[in-house]
Amino acid sequence: MDNELIFRRKRREIMLRAADYRERARASLSGNWGMAVLVCFVGALLGGIQSVIPVTANYQYGEGMSVQIFGINMSLNQLPAEMLGILAVMMSILSIYALAQFVIGGVVELGMCAYFSKRALGENADIKDEFAYFQYFGKALGLRIVTSIFIFLWTMLFIIPGLIATYRYAMAPYIMAEHPEMGIMEAIEASKQMMDGNKWSLFCLDFSFIGWMILSACTFGIGDLFLNPYTHMATAHFYLNLSRGSSGNFNSDGMM
Repeated sequence: MDNELIFRRKRREIMLRAADYRERARASLSGNWGMAVLVCFVGALLGGIQSVIPVTANYQYGEGMSVQIFGINMSLNQLPAEMLGILAVMMSILSIYALAQFVIGGVVELGMCAYFSKRALGENADIKDEFAYFQYFGKALGLRIVTSIFIFLWTMLFIIPGLIATYRYAMAPYIMAEHPEMGIMEAIEASKQMMDGNKWSLFCLDFSFIGWMILSACTFGIGDLFLNPYTHMATAHFYLNLSRGSSGNFNSDGMM
């Protein structure tokens, strides 16, 4: 394979609607929901699905320091010394867990991309695919670090450039999962090429799940067990549509 990925010039002519991607996702998940839920559940635990542990600290003059963990607000001034010690241990554990998720999550994310891409293509896939990329651990971690730095730097300018950067690099894990021989910057550059003119389409696809996200929030996140497979499968179809054409099959005009 050439060092540079070449994508179809007339990308807008092959783009589908958000409803089309969701329909394809439901078709791919039919009869496979159980395994997809398991893949996403394990992926969420191991950091394959990036999230922020909801722990925040706040200081107000006259009221002192307060900490909010999982939506529960606690004033440190009102806690006995024993509870402060327990809270410090909890926050330390959560910090270590968040760091471990970030480090391990990169390679798990590649496995998740591979799983959902295979299912989207109608191929057999199972939980083993989620752990099939550990030989590329360093490269996967490097990809996550570099993209996180780029997104952070763009966000420092303003929230909108950061959001645009997020979508600019969104396909990099899918590209590296399909082409693990690629370098980190190659995958990032390929994602930039692929998403040129298509960032808005992916944003619209993500936004189309807003109703399901609200319903999931009402279940205190339990609904994410089914929402995550749905969104990941739709995104996999989005990637395959860009890389192979609207048919979802390999197209020599799309990637080579």
